Amino acid sequence: MATRQNSLERIWFIAVVVWSILRVIFADVFFAKYGINIWIFAGVEVISSPILARSTSKMAISLSRHHLRNSLIWGILTLVSFAAPDVYLLTTGKHLPWLAYLVVIAIMVIAGTISMIKMRRKAEELAQSGQ
Repeated sequence: MATRQNSLERIWFIAVVVWSILRVIFADVFFAKYGINIWIFAGVEVISSPILARSTSKMAISLSRHHLRNSLIWGILTLVSFAAPDVYLLTTGKHLPWLAYLVVIAIMVIAGTISMIKMRRKAEELAQSGQ
């Protein structure tokens, strides 16, 4: 079963990295003109993405094993690594239109919801398989 878990973690890691690349491209196209330093944004993405991928996996495993304290620690790390790039974007942009705030916050909510649903399913699968 460890092999399946490792495969799921690798797939999740790749998905998070691909999502990060798309976010950097999106930020460059739509937000660079508002004073966002795309290199700093990309750096925040590069640093936070592997942390996000790892912490969500660890949180799912902790939840499946009913280790609530570990789940909370990994959950906080997940939240911080998930929000860091968007917080940078929204706090350093100059004269961002209201639509930019709406789009970034909507993407955060949608992506966060999808991630939480997938993480919950993964935790349930691991719990059912005896991990």
